[in-house]
Amino acid sequence: MMTTETSFEKVRRKLVAARIGFMGQLAKFNKKELTARPVEDGRSPLQVAHHLYITDGALLEQMRRVQDEDDPLIEPAEALASQRSEAAEPPVSLDSVLGGMAARREEIFEYLSKLPEDAWERSFRHPTLGECKFSQLVDDLAQHDQDHAQQLTEIKAASKS
Repeated sequence: MMTTETSFEKVRRKLVAARIGFMGQLAKFNKKELTARPVEDGRSPLQVAHHLYITDGALLEQMRRVQDEDDPLIEPAEALASQRSEAAEPPVSLDSVLGGMAARREEIFEYLSKLPEDAWERSFRHPTLGECKFSQLVDDLAQHDQDHAQQLTEIKAASKS
């Protein structure tokens, strides 16, 4: 008998791999480098990690809207998270940010694990992408982690210059 993998199991694997990639890049910074901003007007590695924590919260809110409302118009998550990151208090420590990131990601996993298969096909509207599916919103979370892992790579390279 062949077991079919659920949408949640597929996306969980992607989200975990993307977060591991981000954490691997974050681990390359020493304590002093974590708070340094090698690029003027750029984020420090600690601020990037804090931004991921905030983004997870914003995306979870959007996921709930897609499931609770019929075809809602969803603001781009990166824009929403950037606004919230700028308005938030600066992160206190790496430990507090990492703890928050882990807790928030578990909250997302808990939410996603309870969704029925047809929930992954619910639609929403995006201002620039048009009509999208819930599964695309969740995939964006993995892509967001990958994008910021690349940002950390660039910050590390700039700090060596």
